[in-house]
Amino acid sequence: MVALLGMFALTGGVAGWGQDLVVVAPGAAKVELENARVRVVRLKMPAHTSSPMHDRPARVVIPLTANDVRIIRANGNVGTTRTAAFIPAWSEPAKRSVTNLASPLENVIVELKTATAPGKAAQNPPSPAPLDYLADRFHTWLFENQHVRVFEVRIPPGQVTDFHRRAYDSVTVHISGGLVAWQAQGEAWSAATNVDPGSAMFDADAGKTDVRRMRNEGPAEYHAILVQLLR
Repeated sequence: MVALLGMFALTGGVAGWGQDLVVVAPGAAKVELENARVRVVRLKMPAHTSSPMHDRPARVVIPLTANDVRIIRANGNVGTTRTAAFIPAWSEPAKRSVTNLASPLENVIVELKTATAPGKAAQNPPSPAPLDYLADRFHTWLFENQHVRVFEVRIPPGQVTDFHRRAYDSVTVHISGGLVAWQAQGEAWSAATNVDPGSAMFDADAGKTDVRRMRNEGPAEYHAILVQLLR
């Protein structure tokens, strides 16, 4: 199998990361956004291509396509992983190379710069729910640990969420795209905003107290993955 991604010397990247994926495989991995808390990377791999050995930080991976890959660890262990599209997952730091065994894959990867300890998975949403918990009938809790809380958002066309507060900085990955509008409690609705499918955005919501709701003004279901940064 021919690897289409060449090897590159380490010339930059994020401090503390050795063989940074963005540096060693610039044709496949691109930085979408970055700040002091996160770096969001979009990974696109054609079928039957490989990435060089690289270091990965703690992260949430949102696959926009199905993944069927072979992983070679730094210790030589080899395994295969199959993941359905749109099913996000938490991944601990690791050093590995990856070969895409099947059709072209695309992942949005939310890399955490402040996660210095292994994630301790919660088995259920917090109960009783704290005041800062995002409680809404269109937001479904998927998983969390001490670093992140991840929701799937599905809003049918024309539907409106409950009023809720987003109490944490967050990254939203828009699976479907569409037209959405927001309303802060006691204020008028915003103009509808178009979001592109597969796009990612960062919201600096930590410390805010405004309560708002969201309306899907598009003709199809609005679908997104919301990653809240708990620390």
